[in-house]
Amino acid sequence: MENIIKKTIEKLSKENRYIEIHFEETSPTIITYMGKELENITVSQSLKGNIRILENGNWFFYSFNKDIDSGIVEKVEKLIKTTTCIKGTSKIMSYKKVVDNIKTECKINPAEVTLEEKNNIIKKYNEMIINKNLISKSVYKDIYKKIYFANSEGSFITQEKTFTGFSVYAMIRSGTNVEQSFFSNAGYGGLELVKGFEKEVEEVIKNTLDLLKAESVEKGRYNVILDPRIAGVFAHEAFGHLSEADFIYENKGMLELMKIGKEFGVRELNIIDDGSIPQLAGYTPYDDEGVKTNRNYLIKDGFLSSRLHSRETAYKMGESLTGNARALDPLYKPIVRMTNTFIDKGNYKKDELFDILKDGIYCVDYIGGMTNLEMFTFTPARSYIIKNGKPVKLVKNAVLSGNVFETLRKIKAIGNDLMHFGTLGGCGKGGQSGLPVTVGAPHILLEDIIIG
Repeated sequence: MENIIKKTIEKLSKENRYIEIHFEETSPTIITYMGKELENITVSQSLKGNIRILENGNWFFYSFNKDIDSGIVEKVEKLIKTTTCIKGTSKIMSYKKVVDNIKTECKINPAEVTLEEKNNIIKKYNEMIINKNLISKSVYKDIYKKIYFANSEGSFITQEKTFTGFSVYAMIRSGTNVEQSFFSNAGYGGLELVKGFEKEVEEVIKNTLDLLKAESVEKGRYNVILDPRIAGVFAHEAFGHLSEADFIYENKGMLELMKIGKEFGVRELNIIDDGSIPQLAGYTPYDDEGVKTNRNYLIKDGFLSSRLHSRETAYKMGESLTGNARALDPLYKPIVRMTNTFIDKGNYKKDELFDILKDGIYCVDYIGGMTNLEMFTFTPARSYIIKNGKPVKLVKNAVLSGNVFETLRKIKAIGNDLMHFGTLGGCGKGGQSGLPVTVGAPHILLEDIIIG
């Protein structure tokens, strides 16, 4: 494969032409239960690839789902000839030649585990839910990928990655009242990310049943503690997407709002995107332009520090590369995407945050929400009324809303219990939904938050 890719680049090489080739071999296993029924077991293999070329300021993109052959070169050349009269404006930031081979490690390699054993794991979790007379959906997934990247600058990178995870969903209906809870865990590794989660499944069952009896929260303004999961989702959805440079660089209004050096919150506030953390769902040692990922401080010590870039957006904005050009798979073009995005830990213990809060609301987990530029609404899975620093009552439907920039300034204390969360789902953008990412945060205390 390495020789085939290199020969293809040689055949397409031309002065002032930049070439990339992506090729991916995948072997997924997916098991899905709907209620008592085994809905499907899928074991498959696929080949996908693309050739991406920058010439005369124009991008050309040709994708395929078969082995690379000589006919592909002819088709790409024909594609380029159709626009020879058009001069574009695209340019890319220069980057060094990289030759590397990456392989993720699995404590329990899915390739060495029988399909029957994988099925028994997810079947057990599913039965725990249906045995409590709840509606259920349970999914197991592992996928092995061998990824090749090469470009005309001499880079050649191979990555062997195994992504494994599961999700369980429980729902109960009583008249017009419908309640739901879910849990998912996924990342780069093996069955160690799936086995031994009975306690978490029991928690899903309990939460679903408890919510059926809970009252809706009274709307108003509250001091609020966010648990690590919903705080992490807030960092990703409400702020992370605003930091993606392909969204910012042509938007004068957002450029002014997202001006480097602008103060955004307390000095303790640090929001980070870091694709180099192994095992996490957003682990991306090299992005889909062959750029090495690293720790990028979006907010550092309360001030806007950087944003996320592809090679093209970095060139256009005159800023450093961050390694955030990602595609869902080789059938899609790379766009600027997050990896592992999180609020870094602060100085407070969890109990200290509740002592400071005294009275307010504790929001736990996450079931939905939306963002519109700097405005957001988020719905925690469940919430608790807090009196004198202690939970006294479970409530539901506590929808948080506000302006992300104002909300960041309302952060008054940050816990030291940072946690990361990866799921079988993923991030959606530009028609590419389900890209693996991780969200994370410690517990966070906010003042004067609107809850409806």
